[in-house]
Amino acid sequence: MKPFIKYRGGKSSEIQHFTNYIPKEFDTYIEPFVGGGAVYFFLEHEKNMINDINPKLMSLYKEIKDCYPELRRQLNLLEDIYRKNQAEYESKKQSAMEEEYIENKNEELFYQLRRVFNDPDGEWLEGVIYYFINKTAYSGMIRYNKKGEYNVPFGRYKNFNTKRITDAHYKLLQNTLLFNTDYSQLFQMANKEDFMFLDPPYDCTFNDYGNLQFENGFDEQEQLRLAEEFKKLECKALMVIAKTDLTNNLYKDYILTEYDKNYAVNIRNRFKNSAKHLIITNYDVKKR
Repeated sequence: MKPFIKYRGGKSSEIQHFTNYIPKEFDTYIEPFVGGGAVYFFLEHEKNMINDINPKLMSLYKEIKDCYPELRRQLNLLEDIYRKNQAEYESKKQSAMEEEYIENKNEELFYQLRRVFNDPDGEWLEGVIYYFINKTAYSGMIRYNKKGEYNVPFGRYKNFNTKRITDAHYKLLQNTLLFNTDYSQLFQMANKEDFMFLDPPYDCTFNDYGNLQFENGFDEQEQLRLAEEFKKLECKALMVIAKTDLTNNLYKDYILTEYDKNYAVNIRNRFKNSAKHLIITNYDVKKR
Protein backbone atom coordinates (compact mmCIF):
# COMPACT_ATOMS: atom_id res chain seq x y z
CA MET A 1 0.00 0.00 0.00
CA LYS A 2 1.04 3.62 -0.44
CA PRO A 3 1.71 6.35 2.14
CA PHE A 4 -1.02 8.95 2.61
CA ILE A 5 1.01 12.09 3.27
CA LYS A 6 3.65 14.10 1.47
CA TYR A 7 6.90 14.03 3.42
CA ARG A 8 10.24 15.56 2.58
CA GLY A 9 12.76 12.81 1.88
CA GLY A 10 10.07 10.17 1.32
CA LYS A 11 11.23 6.95 -0.33
CA SER A 12 8.22 5.99 -2.49
CA SER A 13 10.11 6.61 -5.73
CA GLU A 14 13.31 4.93 -4.52
CA ILE A 15 12.10 1.63 -3.09
CA GLN A 16 12.99 -0.26 -6.25
CA HIS A 17 16.66 0.53 -5.62
CA PHE A 18 16.86 -1.41 -2.35
CA THR A 19 13.83 -3.67 -1.92
CA ASN A 20 15.77 -6.72 -3.15
CA TYR A 21 18.28 -6.27 -0.33
CA ILE A 22 15.66 -6.53 2.43
CA PRO A 23 15.78 -9.92 4.22
CA LYS A 24 13.09 -12.42 3.26
CA GLU A 25 12.29 -13.33 6.85
CA PHE A 26 12.48 -11.43 10.12
CA ASP A 27 10.47 -11.02 13.30
CA THR A 28 9.68 -7.32 13.84
CA TYR A 29 10.04 -4.54 11.29
CA ILE A 30 11.53 -1.45 12.97
CA GLU A 31 11.71 2.05 11.49
CA PRO A 32 13.13 4.73 13.83
CA PHE A 33 12.76 7.64 11.34
CA VAL A 34 9.41 6.69 9.80
CA GLY A 35 8.37 10.04 8.27
CA GLY A 36 5.73 9.30 5.65
CA GLY A 37 6.28 5.55 6.04
CA ALA A 38 6.79 4.59 2.38
CA VAL A 39 8.78 1.44 3.18
CA TYR A 40 6.62 0.52 6.18
CA PHE A 41 3.46 0.66 4.09
CA PHE A 42 5.13 -1.05 1.13
CA LEU A 43 6.21 -4.09 3.18
CA GLU A 44 2.92 -4.49 5.11
CA HIS A 45 4.72 -6.68 7.66
CA GLU A 46 2.66 -8.44 10.32
CA LYS A 47 4.62 -7.05 13.29
CA ASN A 48 6.06 -3.52 13.41
CA MET A 49 7.56 -0.73 15.50
CA ILE A 50 7.69 2.77 14.04
CA ASN A 51 8.97 6.02 15.49
CA ASP A 52 9.42 9.65 14.60
CA ILE A 53 10.56 12.61 16.67
CA ASN A 54 7.75 14.73 15.15
CA PRO A 55 4.89 14.58 17.70
CA LYS A 56 2.21 15.89 15.35
CA LEU A 57 3.06 13.29 12.73
CA MET A 58 2.93 10.52 15.32
CA SER A 59 -0.40 11.87 16.57
CA LEU A 60 -1.79 11.23 13.09
CA TYR A 61 -0.59 7.62 13.11
CA LYS A 62 -1.87 7.12 16.67
CA GLU A 63 -5.30 8.55 15.90
CA ILE A 64 -5.69 6.38 12.80
CA LYS A 65 -4.83 3.40 14.99
CA ASP A 66 -6.90 4.29 18.07
CA CYS A 67 -9.63 6.73 16.92
CA TYR A 68 -10.24 5.80 13.31
CA PRO A 69 -14.06 6.30 13.21
CA GLU A 70 -13.81 9.80 14.73
CA LEU A 71 -10.81 10.70 12.60
CA ARG A 72 -12.67 9.56 9.48
CA ARG A 73 -15.75 11.58 10.51
CA GLN A 74 -13.72 14.76 10.97
CA LEU A 75 -11.81 14.25 7.72
CA ASN A 76 -15.04 13.69 5.79
CA LEU A 77 -16.51 16.85 7.33
CA LEU A 78 -13.49 18.94 6.33
CA GLU A 79 -13.43 17.48 2.83
CA ASP A 80 -17.12 18.32 2.39
CA ILE A 81 -16.61 21.91 3.61
CA TYR A 82 -13.58 22.33 1.35
CA ARG A 83 -15.42 21.00 -1.70
CA LYS A 84 -18.43 23.29 -1.17
CA ASN A 85 -16.20 26.33 -0.61
CA GLN A 86 -14.27 25.59 -3.80
CA ALA A 87 -17.46 25.14 -5.83
CA GLU A 88 -18.80 28.46 -4.54
CA TYR A 89 -15.52 30.21 -5.31
CA GLU A 90 -15.35 28.88 -8.88
CA SER A 91 -19.00 29.77 -9.51
CA LYS A 92 -18.51 33.37 -8.36
CA LYS A 93 -15.28 33.65 -10.31
CA GLN A 94 -17.00 32.72 -13.57
CA SER A 95 -19.55 35.50 -13.24
CA ALA A 96 -17.19 38.15 -11.84
CA MET A 97 -15.56 41.03 -13.66
CA GLU A 98 -11.99 40.35 -14.80
CA GLU A 99 -10.28 42.45 -12.11
CA GLU A 100 -12.80 41.75 -9.34
CA TYR A 101 -11.46 40.10 -6.18
CA ILE A 102 -13.33 36.94 -5.18
CA GLU A 103 -12.94 35.61 -1.67
CA ASN A 104 -12.01 31.94 -1.36
CA LYS A 105 -13.44 30.63 1.90
CA ASN A 106 -10.92 27.79 1.84
CA GLU A 107 -8.15 30.32 2.38
CA GLU A 108 -9.92 31.55 5.51
CA LEU A 109 -10.43 27.91 6.57
CA PHE A 110 -6.74 27.17 6.08
CA TYR A 111 -5.56 30.06 8.25
CA GLN A 112 -8.14 29.21 10.90
CA LEU A 113 -6.86 25.64 11.09
CA ARG A 114 -3.24 26.79 10.89
CA ARG A 115 -3.90 28.68 14.13
CA VAL A 116 -5.29 25.47 15.61
CA PHE A 117 -2.18 23.62 14.39
CA ASN A 118 -0.07 26.07 16.41
CA ASP A 119 -2.44 26.19 19.39
CA PRO A 120 -4.74 23.11 19.56
CA ASP A 121 -8.24 23.87 20.78
CA GLY A 122 -9.40 20.32 21.55
CA GLU A 123 -12.23 20.50 19.01
CA TRP A 124 -10.27 18.84 16.22
CA LEU A 125 -8.04 15.79 16.47
CA GLU A 126 -4.39 16.82 16.11
CA GLY A 127 -3.86 14.23 13.38
CA VAL A 128 -6.74 15.65 11.35
CA ILE A 129 -5.21 19.13 11.49
CA TYR A 130 -1.78 17.77 10.56
CA TYR A 131 -3.23 15.92 7.56
CA PHE A 132 -5.18 19.01 6.45
CA ILE A 133 -2.09 21.22 6.67
CA ASN A 134 0.01 18.63 4.85
CA LYS A 135 -2.43 18.54 1.94
CA THR A 136 -3.37 22.22 1.67
CA ALA A 137 -0.25 24.22 2.61
CA TYR A 138 2.01 25.49 -0.14
CA SER A 139 3.98 22.49 -1.49
CA GLY A 140 3.04 20.56 1.65
CA MET A 141 5.90 22.31 3.42
CA ILE A 142 6.46 22.15 7.16
CA ARG A 143 8.29 25.29 8.33
CA TYR A 144 8.36 27.24 11.59
CA ASN A 145 9.28 30.80 12.53
CA LYS A 146 11.57 31.76 15.42
CA LYS A 147 8.62 31.60 17.82
CA GLY A 148 8.06 27.96 16.91
CA GLU A 149 4.90 28.76 14.95
CA TYR A 150 4.05 27.03 11.70
CA ASN A 151 3.97 29.75 9.04
CA VAL A 152 3.59 28.23 5.55
CA PRO A 153 0.88 29.97 3.45
CA PHE A 154 -2.20 28.48 1.81
CA GLY A 155 -1.42 26.40 -1.28
CA ARG A 156 -4.64 27.24 -3.18
CA TYR A 157 -5.30 23.63 -4.16
CA LYS A 158 -8.66 22.89 -5.74
CA ASN A 159 -9.17 19.61 -3.90
CA PHE A 160 -8.64 18.23 -0.42
CA ASN A 161 -8.63 14.44 -0.72
CA THR A 162 -8.98 12.44 2.50
CA LYS A 163 -9.51 9.07 0.79
CA ARG A 164 -5.78 8.38 0.80
CA ILE A 165 -6.20 7.23 4.40
CA THR A 166 -7.83 3.82 4.05
CA ASP A 167 -9.08 0.90 6.11
CA ALA A 168 -5.92 -0.94 5.04
CA HIS A 169 -3.74 1.68 6.75
CA TYR A 170 -5.88 1.35 9.88
CA LYS A 171 -5.51 -2.45 9.87
CA LEU A 172 -1.73 -2.35 9.44
CA LEU A 173 -1.41 0.10 12.32
CA GLN A 174 -3.20 -2.40 14.58
CA ASN A 175 -0.08 -4.56 14.24
CA THR A 176 2.27 -1.68 14.99
CA LEU A 177 3.76 -0.19 18.14
CA LEU A 178 4.10 3.60 17.88
CA PHE A 179 6.79 5.76 19.47
CA ASN A 180 7.63 9.45 19.63
CA THR A 181 11.13 9.47 21.03
CA ASP A 182 14.81 9.60 20.14
CA TYR A 183 15.72 6.95 17.58
CA SER A 184 18.26 5.40 19.98
CA GLN A 185 15.42 4.08 22.13
CA LEU A 186 14.32 1.80 19.29
CA PHE A 187 17.91 0.71 18.73
CA GLN A 188 17.87 -0.57 22.32
CA MET A 189 14.60 -2.45 21.76
CA ALA A 190 15.77 -4.28 18.65
CA ASN A 191 16.40 -8.03 18.86
CA LYS A 192 18.67 -10.18 16.73
CA GLU A 193 15.73 -11.59 14.74
CA ASP A 194 14.38 -8.15 13.77
CA PHE A 195 14.98 -5.99 10.70
CA MET A 196 15.49 -2.23 10.86
CA PHE A 197 15.17 0.24 8.00
CA LEU A 198 16.84 3.61 8.50
CA ASP A 199 16.11 6.76 6.53
CA PRO A 200 17.73 9.39 8.76
CA PRO A 201 18.07 13.13 8.13
CA TYR A 202 20.79 13.70 5.57
CA ASP A 203 24.17 15.32 6.02
CA CYS A 204 23.27 18.77 4.69
CA THR A 205 22.43 22.22 6.05
CA PHE A 206 18.69 21.89 5.39
CA ASN A 207 17.75 18.69 7.16
CA ASP A 208 15.36 19.41 10.03
CA TYR A 209 12.52 17.86 7.97
CA GLY A 210 10.06 20.27 9.54
CA ASN A 211 10.83 19.05 13.05
CA LEU A 212 11.24 21.64 15.79
CA GLN A 213 13.36 19.04 17.59
CA PHE A 214 15.95 19.38 14.79
CA GLU A 215 15.71 23.16 14.47
CA ASN A 216 19.51 23.38 14.31
CA GLY A 217 19.66 20.53 11.82
CA PHE A 218 20.73 16.92 12.25
CA ASP A 219 24.30 18.13 12.52
CA GLU A 220 27.67 16.39 12.26
CA GLN A 221 27.63 15.35 15.90
CA GLU A 222 24.25 13.68 15.37
CA GLN A 223 25.60 11.92 12.27
CA LEU A 224 28.55 10.64 14.29
CA ARG A 225 26.25 9.43 17.06
CA LEU A 226 24.00 7.65 14.57
CA ALA A 227 26.93 5.88 12.90
CA GLU A 228 28.28 4.76 16.27
CA GLU A 229 24.87 3.40 17.32
CA PHE A 230 24.34 1.74 13.92
CA LYS A 231 27.57 -0.23 14.27
CA LYS A 232 26.40 -1.62 17.63
CA LEU A 233 23.09 -2.99 16.32
CA GLU A 234 22.48 -6.72 16.73
CA CYS A 235 19.58 -6.85 14.28
CA LYS A 236 19.90 -6.66 10.52
CA ALA A 237 19.73 -3.04 9.40
CA LEU A 238 19.57 -1.29 6.04
CA MET A 239 20.13 2.45 5.75
CA VAL A 240 19.63 4.85 2.85
CA ILE A 241 21.41 8.18 3.14
CA ALA A 242 22.78 10.86 0.83
CA LYS A 243 26.41 10.40 -0.13
CA THR A 244 28.72 13.06 1.29
CA ASP A 245 32.34 13.00 2.36
CA LEU A 246 31.17 12.53 5.94
CA THR A 247 28.71 9.67 5.35
CA ASN A 248 31.02 7.97 2.88
CA ASN A 249 33.73 7.93 5.54
CA LEU A 250 31.48 6.96 8.45
CA TYR A 251 30.04 3.93 6.68
CA LYS A 252 32.92 2.98 4.37
CA ASP A 253 32.95 -0.63 5.64
CA TYR A 254 29.17 -1.01 5.31
CA ILE A 255 28.38 0.51 1.90
CA LEU A 256 26.68 -2.01 -0.36
CA THR A 257 26.09 0.20 -3.39
CA GLU A 258 24.81 3.61 -4.43
CA TYR A 259 22.28 5.08 -6.86
CA ASP A 260 21.46 8.41 -8.45
CA LYS A 261 18.69 10.53 -7.00
CA ASN A 262 17.12 13.48 -8.83
CA TYR A 263 15.23 15.95 -6.66
CA ALA A 264 11.96 17.25 -8.07
CA VAL A 265 12.01 20.34 -5.85
CA ASN A 266 14.96 22.63 -5.23
CA ILE A 267 14.02 25.02 -2.43
CA ARG A 268 16.17 28.18 -2.37
CA ASN A 269 19.01 26.18 -3.96
CA ARG A 270 19.49 24.27 -0.71
CA PHE A 271 19.40 20.93 -2.49
CA LYS A 272 21.30 20.01 -5.60
CA ASN A 273 19.00 18.79 -8.36
CA SER A 274 20.84 15.48 -8.34
CA ALA A 275 22.77 13.49 -5.77
CA LYS A 276 23.85 9.98 -4.94
CA HIS A 277 22.29 7.89 -2.21
CA LEU A 278 24.20 5.19 -0.37
CA ILE A 279 22.68 1.82 0.50
CA ILE A 280 24.29 0.69 3.74
CA THR A 281 23.84 -2.70 5.45
CA ASN A 282 25.34 -4.45 8.45
CA TYR A 283 24.70 -7.92 6.98
CA ASP A 284 25.72 -9.97 3.98
CA VAL A 285 23.12 -9.43 1.29
CA LYS A 286 21.44 -12.16 -0.69
CA LYS A 287 18.96 -10.70 -3.14
CA ARG A 288 15.40 -11.93 -2.74
